[in-house]
Amino acid sequence: MKIIFRSALVAALLIATSCGKDDDGGNSSQLEEQAEQLEQTPLEANTVADNVLIEGGSKMEGMPPTPNGAISLDISKAGETAFLNEGFNIPLSSDGDIVGAYLQFKSNDGTVADSYYDIDISSDFSFKKAAKRSIFKKNIDQLVAKVDEANVDVDFNAQIEPGTFCYVICVYDQEGNISNPSEVCVTVESWGGSDAVVGKWELVKEEYTYEGETNVYNLGDPDCDEWTSSCENGEEVEMSVCYTQEYGILELKSDGSFVIDFKGSDQNYDEEAFNQCELAYTDDTVFRYQSNGNWAYVSSEDRLTLVEYSYSIDEDGETETGTAENGDADLVYDGTAQINGNSFILIEVDDYDGDGVTDNTYKYYFEK
Repeated sequence: MKIIFRSALVAALLIATSCGKDDDGGNSSQLEEQAEQLEQTPLEANTVADNVLIEGGSKMEGMPPTPNGAISLDISKAGETAFLNEGFNIPLSSDGDIVGAYLQFKSNDGTVADSYYDIDISSDFSFKKAAKRSIFKKNIDQLVAKVDEANVDVDFNAQIEPGTFCYVICVYDQEGNISNPSEVCVTVESWGGSDAVVGKWELVKEEYTYEGETNVYNLGDPDCDEWTSSCENGEEVEMSVCYTQEYGILELKSDGSFVIDFKGSDQNYDEEAFNQCELAYTDDTVFRYQSNGNWAYVSSEDRLTLVEYSYSIDEDGETETGTAENGDADLVYDGTAQINGNSFILIEVDDYDGDGVTDNTYKYYFEK
């Protein structure tokens, strides 16, 4: 999972669309319960071990080497959710100069797999930024890993079904020091998850909170960056450049797929006028973003995840497109979803320095 997921939902578990809730509400709820029960099915350790692809990993028979506990391991940011055909990520950090990890899968009853993975992570210390603007967090680059963290990318093939399993992981350095093992239990989610979120949702406003100050932008309102800049003659000019969103649509379908479509425009200031210490504008840049992928809703956490498999970006008549294979999808959104009838609020928070204190909060308000 360059992020996570992708699966065809079993036909018997397809949930009803929002338009049909009154006619099929009882059946829809029953199917949701069946899906949740399926996701609680224990998966055999060897089945998981035989049907994963781990970047930089070599499958080894037997048990991993015995740890000496000379270096630390922190996997506190590892999630407990995985997705069909995508898998999951394990963010990890250590006080040692780690070059690899040992990973072994485990059934819920404590049975460990007959094999383990020796994973080269020496070149995986990096940070990544969002490659393109999306409907979410359009103003700030998204840091998905700190520079002192590594990431283990575990992908699934089609043999992994919804259910639960655990894994045990430790890390090692060049001198052969091995951390004590840490264990995490994971639930493999189905696509979809609740008929309450199915439907065509239209963005009505956004809220952005930073250092206790909240800015609200209704659809069509300009979202402006303002600053003071020095001109060539040494004088200063007050600058302002605005982004205005024309529309934003998020459609969550009953088969676990989604469609995103939003359009907006950026102001462009005139550089020649700026050189004369004047603020003037040229033509706006018109921007449209369309995206397709799969969604999953974890009702116990009120959490919605959107994973993108194809996109199209049109900017002033020039179009860029892209597609992703299973295991290489892009995470578009992963956060809280508050649903109340025809109102739908998505909430994201940022903690850039990892101190447990929220740095930014984003809220996106949708209505049917």
